[in-house]
Amino acid sequence: MKIAFFCDAYVPTRNGVATSALTTAQELRARGHRVIIFAPRFSDYEDTDPDVVRFVAGHWFKARDYPVAFPVLSRIAPRAALMFRQMKFDLVHTHSPFVLGGIGAHWARFNFVPLVWTFHTLYHHYAHYSIASPRTSRAYIMWRVRNMLRASDRVIAPSHAVERVIKRLFPAAPTQVLPTGVDFGKFKGGHRERVRCEYGFASDETVLLYVGRIAPEKNLGFLLRAVAPLLKTRNAKMLVVGGGPAIEQYRELTRKMAVEQRVTFTGFIDPATIADYYAAGDVFTFASRTETQGLSIAEALCAGKPCVVVNAMGAAEALENEGDGFLVPASEARFREAIARLIDDPELRAKMGARALERAPLFAHQKRVDELLALYERVIEEVAEQNPLERLKINTDFMG
Repeated sequence: MKIAFFCDAYVPTRNGVATSALTTAQELRARGHRVIIFAPRFSDYEDTDPDVVRFVAGHWFKARDYPVAFPVLSRIAPRAALMFRQMKFDLVHTHSPFVLGGIGAHWARFNFVPLVWTFHTLYHHYAHYSIASPRTSRAYIMWRVRNMLRASDRVIAPSHAVERVIKRLFPAAPTQVLPTGVDFGKFKGGHRERVRCEYGFASDETVLLYVGRIAPEKNLGFLLRAVAPLLKTRNAKMLVVGGGPAIEQYRELTRKMAVEQRVTFTGFIDPATIADYYAAGDVFTFASRTETQGLSIAEALCAGKPCVVVNAMGAAEALENEGDGFLVPASEARFREAIARLIDDPELRAKMGARALERAPLFAHQKRVDELLALYERVIEEVAEQNPLERLKINTDFMG
């Protein structure tokens, strides 16, 4: 197949959407499919991939690691549109409802190419990144989301919880639940001692681990407040891996709680070394209530780490409660209690870690791409059977 990916977040941006698009494209290409990725240009970053088409972009002041494409101002846009038509793609897969996701949807609909959209994010929870008022921002976001739901031939929900959200927004949306896979072999066998020595963790200290973006929507304030008493009373430390716009805010919070010596913030790391960081931890902790699937939870399980996760949205579906970790209510006391059990009971940690490794193949990206290709084939067949006049009407409605 020839497949076009349209991404408003793509490497070197470090988040779940960019990782999902990259991992999926790599596996599709390994199977002989052609995947061309349309994405924003990132300052001081040069692609080694010839099948990435970059649009002129600016760096949003509220999230400088998220460039925003300006296709109207980009000299590449007319050439990209012509290339898109000449390539005669079998399918378009968008990974956003916004600028480039919207361009991909327009080009797909007006060239009669099947359109698939992965609903990666609960977008209305990110209105705080806008310069407009929260009310205006949420209204605009929901308009964009519903437009994309109306236009898509299939909407991929990364979890059942997200599918329920989609159905509330647009009951007629043709959905399918399909989580993003991970390269589960990549997260085994990391160099544990390298990272523990680098950050000064003693061999007998229990290291609580968080991996992900450092931003308000990740609920890190809850996480840090929950673990702070344990850091004072147990032989434990916290390792926060990742960067983002709120890192200084959370550093200040650790100072206020007098645990700044017990919490280490790494900032952005080299993605090639991520397995070492998972290996360095003993208990993975995750408190976000807006995750559509929680890729970092799947990664932690593939690294054999027991997890403590707030029981909310798609993150809850990755975990087997009391098997490879604990799903707990959004209560700091309950979250703290679950972590304390794992700190105090090394045998329980080992048992849950072993169960995590047993379940790791469930998250394999090879399995997920098998399912994705089957979905692509069904969508292509369905679109081929549609009445062209009816499809033209849908296209006109989408433009409206």
